[in-house]
Amino acid sequence: MKKNKKINNTNYLDVFNSLPDMAAIIDPKTHIIVDINNAYLKKTGLSRKDVIGRKCYELIHKRFSPCKGTLEECPLKETLKTHKAATAEHVHYDKNNSPYYVDVITSLIKGPSGKKNLILHICRIGPLLKKFSKSMDEKGRKYIMQLRNLAIKDPLTGVYNYCYLMERLPIEVYRAKRYNDHFSFAFLDIDYFKSINDVYGHRVGDRLLAEFANFIRSSLRQSDVLARYGGEEFAILMTHTDKLGAQYVANRLIIKLSSHIFKIEKTEIKLKVGMGIATLSSDEYCDTYDKLLSAADKALQRAKESGSNVVATYSDLYKDKKEATDKLSPYEEVNVLKRKINRLSERVDRVVLESMYAFSKSMEARDYYTAEHAEEMVGLVLKIGKEIGLSQEMLNNLERGAMLHDIGKIGISDSILRKKAKLTPEEYQIIKMHPKIGAEIIRAIHFLKDVVPVVLHHHERWDGKGYPSGLKEREIPLLARIVGIADVYQALISDRPYRKAYSKKEALEILKKEAGTHFDKDLVEILIRLESKPEERSSATKPRLR
Repeated sequence: MKKNKKINNTNYLDVFNSLPDMAAIIDPKTHIIVDINNAYLKKTGLSRKDVIGRKCYELIHKRFSPCKGTLEECPLKETLKTHKAATAEHVHYDKNNSPYYVDVITSLIKGPSGKKNLILHICRIGPLLKKFSKSMDEKGRKYIMQLRNLAIKDPLTGVYNYCYLMERLPIEVYRAKRYNDHFSFAFLDIDYFKSINDVYGHRVGDRLLAEFANFIRSSLRQSDVLARYGGEEFAILMTHTDKLGAQYVANRLIIKLSSHIFKIEKTEIKLKVGMGIATLSSDEYCDTYDKLLSAADKALQRAKESGSNVVATYSDLYKDKKEATDKLSPYEEVNVLKRKINRLSERVDRVVLESMYAFSKSMEARDYYTAEHAEEMVGLVLKIGKEIGLSQEMLNNLERGAMLHDIGKIGISDSILRKKAKLTPEEYQIIKMHPKIGAEIIRAIHFLKDVVPVVLHHHERWDGKGYPSGLKEREIPLLARIVGIADVYQALISDRPYRKAYSKKEALEILKKEAGTHFDKDLVEILIRLESKPEERSSATKPRLR
């Protein structure tokens, strides 16, 4: 056809799918693909659901914005302006992101109602372009792919970047609403990632982010899209997925992550995350892509406030829609403000705690046992705490106490910490100072006030011969007793500079002999039951301790 040849505004829908050439119908105002013919689907390898509702430049050209300039001349714009046919030569991409070269012709047609102008976009692989495509060497094709990937991929992790996410999200929301389909969106954030950078350095942190992204991507479904939102925060687009489906995907991912160890150089690191999910709905709170983003962010914050490896959904957490409206009574407004201040305070507390954990983990550079020991103790003390029915608040303090119980060793010299021979009486007196040093370090942090007794008294003995205060029996705080027994047990089953590790059976026998003198007898019995094989465990009821 000749350029600018005038055509009639004929409705082509009746013959659309019988065309031998690739064809699409596009809304010129939004660049949304309204329909696509069979020839196009066959060439690209895409399905109709993959195409309908997508923007033409995003799908066909792998771009984030409409074509512009003389090298990217858009015939659609010319046809819309002149109401005449227009042609151009373009590079398109198939399902595998392989480029192919086409002659494009665009024509103006009327929509089904006869009122709206649409564009019929026909493309054909011409003889000259076929020859050019065949003559293009492998290096040239790779170069084109590299340029395209630079625009849409995060260079550190290899997953999609923020720009791609913000282009793709509105398209998926539009598609889901148009076809009354399900769509869910999730934010995922790594817990305490700042401490990893502080302790191991940014090089290890960057490599860990890349490994983490690969792990998450391999754990998702093929239809899910993973993008890096920024820093240690990622986003997941889940097409054709309702709230229950999104929760299933998230919980499955959390389970896999909880048992996975990332190995970076000589360092082994376990990661924990928080996930917030929002699902597209017809109500006003999650009916647009920007509201979906906001809802997922609020759900993520609630997940982070609730602990590690927690999944929260916006619809479950914000059922009271009054908070989202402006029609609140003064009393309700005060309560909303209080909740916002509390959430802000909790976030600040998390940052402080993250820094404290980083400070504690910095002991690894001086005493590897101390850092590794604290990580393993957390799981053990929480098992004991749950077994005796502690409240969630006490479990939180128990976890913090286990992580920070030896933080005072930061004030002990390397010559004593790393000594392989037996300590002299003078050196032992210095070691005995670390509970007081640790308590002084965390005493000034208000939200850790209930952890101070745990750090201060975890070396007290049941018979009163411990340190630093010589407390005995139930004078010793319960959480300190739990951390104290877990501390000794973990030490016994670990290699030390001056001896090899005991077996679990041997370590439990030592604790059993010390029950009632060194340790709380009831706690020793609980630990033995928890660490024994399932068939050896007693069926006795849970004891209540104080």
